[in-house]
Amino acid sequence: MKNKHTFKYRNSYGRGVFDGGLDTVTGTIDCKGDRFGFISCGERGDVFIGGNNLCGARHGDTVRALIIGEKRNRDGGKRREGRVIDIVERSPLSVVATVVYRENTYCAVPDDRHYGECLELAGLGGARMHDKVIVEVVQTSRGDKAKVVAVLGRYDEIGMDVKSVIASHRLRTEFPTDVIRQAEDYGSTIDQAEAGQSYREDFRDKIIFTIDGSDSKDFDDAVSIDKTDGGYTLGVYIADVAQYVTERSPLDREALARGTSVYLADRVIPMLPETLSNGLCSLNEGEDRLVLAAVIDFDLGGNVLRSRITEGVINSHARLTYTGVQAMLDGDEALRQKFSDVVPSLEIMKELALKRIAIRQRRGSIEFDLSETEIKFDAVGHVADIVRKPRLLSMQIIEEFMIAANCAVAEKFSSIQKMPFVYRVHERPSAEKIESLNDYLDAVGAGCKCPLNPAPSQVSSLLEKVPDDIKTAVSRVTLRAMSKADYQPVNKGHFGLAEEYYCHFTSPIRRYPDLAIHRIIKAYLRGGIKAAMRFRDFADVAAKKSSQAERVAQDCERKVDDFKRAEYMSHHIGERYEGTISSVTDFGFFVELENTAEGLVRMSSLPPAAAFDPKRMCINCGRARFRLGDRVNIIVDNVEGDRIDFLLN
Repeated sequence: MKNKHTFKYRNSYGRGVFDGGLDTVTGTIDCKGDRFGFISCGERGDVFIGGNNLCGARHGDTVRALIIGEKRNRDGGKRREGRVIDIVERSPLSVVATVVYRENTYCAVPDDRHYGECLELAGLGGARMHDKVIVEVVQTSRGDKAKVVAVLGRYDEIGMDVKSVIASHRLRTEFPTDVIRQAEDYGSTIDQAEAGQSYREDFRDKIIFTIDGSDSKDFDDAVSIDKTDGGYTLGVYIADVAQYVTERSPLDREALARGTSVYLADRVIPMLPETLSNGLCSLNEGEDRLVLAAVIDFDLGGNVLRSRITEGVINSHARLTYTGVQAMLDGDEALRQKFSDVVPSLEIMKELALKRIAIRQRRGSIEFDLSETEIKFDAVGHVADIVRKPRLLSMQIIEEFMIAANCAVAEKFSSIQKMPFVYRVHERPSAEKIESLNDYLDAVGAGCKCPLNPAPSQVSSLLEKVPDDIKTAVSRVTLRAMSKADYQPVNKGHFGLAEEYYCHFTSPIRRYPDLAIHRIIKAYLRGGIKAAMRFRDFADVAAKKSSQAERVAQDCERKVDDFKRAEYMSHHIGERYEGTISSVTDFGFFVELENTAEGLVRMSSLPPAAAFDPKRMCINCGRARFRLGDRVNIIVDNVEGDRIDFLLN
């Protein structure tokens, strides 16, 4: 954000700052210790802050900086340079670190090197050598020092990597007493008087079932389907969480503070207490449950004809798994006999889902050639294996139906004038990012380019045209060029899905924005737009806080996965693998293995002639050239924390 100040003001240290016409920016600073930092300014690029110009700012602080000139990048380009003139808001000062003894004094080595390489300890606070601790950074006349405020345990304790990530991201892991009490007070069965209300539709006579992963414990969505000569009727039934997480209650305050459930490699930190998420808000087999239902009619070609949203009550007929459904669709006779009453529904769902997938592909929905990871643990908690998750048709069926429900809900409520709502927005990528993508495509010889103002279908077509040997690499770079999806109170569509209307409606147990719109929808269904209007400010707050919580959760999940991949590879030092170059930088290139572990081949390990070519995004090394997407043979050299080092074989 750029500001022009034409008045005199004082910064956080009370020093006067110049008059008139100052070119300043305000944002969060990303520091590399006390050496330098950057302030991100979106499409205008980063502002570089040298160590002498940090003026007391630390990583994560919101600062105002004066633009003082330009600095040349390593790749020959230019970047604006600034000096911090005001610390608008301090970031939390607690840092996770390991206690070490260096140069005759105890120090704390931060897990996050943004806070520097080492912080001198003001005292041990009960900690011992090699303990993992939470320290608070305090300012003294001799500079920043660290004070131990909590001891997490030994650095090599099983699960300490996850515990450290949780602490560093300040995730809430315990529910307050009043939150647990409110959840438990609801009991284990629904209020039948509520189920019988005139505004609730009774779906208990329909064949409705859930399809989830085999290890799932909460089920917030169920489905049903009917086929007639005129088309299909799909029912998507979502747990009525808003019936229990009432406005401004202890449960609601805690859910908003968490924003989302966090799914780590070996545990889940839920948004709601288990008594609710696994009980009344879980669509358990054979139990009456309150729901919000999206009932969607399609023609025989799979095109949406109409939809309606209603409060309801269901009784799930069966609890199915993705692998079980896939086996039934593939012809497993034993399972088809066991679930003979739902098999006809599964066959119709497959039929409709394939038509919906084809429609989305024709519209230009973007499919990136990427896969998810499954980390497997042994009985004591060590990483036993890392594998790529299979992409089953059974999963795609449910994904398609959830997308259909999300689109139907967003379209219906965006058409109501002044209706407050929370939308899932994915905006068109900027021209600057597309230009960078095209530079890369040219460098790797992709033979195609992307228009600067692309439609989703043009990005999708691009990914189909690139040669197979660089398809995964191009998918990664194209994904980086895309805007980040977030939550907003205004509908702007979803570029990646090529949908004009989109929201998150289907997971209120684990996502606050879904819960927020359930609350708004229920108010509208019972009292019209007048009843819903009181949520206008709430929609804006829910969107902003949910976006922030999602970013924290994603960063936490990625960090834990990195630690677990590193733990697994630490048992394979010296072994040889083949992998794909996934990123090229001026300090080396990253290689991703088939098991999704990623390590760095450092520039220092390459011959002296090695040089980074930023235009072609490659490293030239004599006659050899290393580019994104190239296959290379490596040896696992070293593992430290969440970082893996490879050597070329």
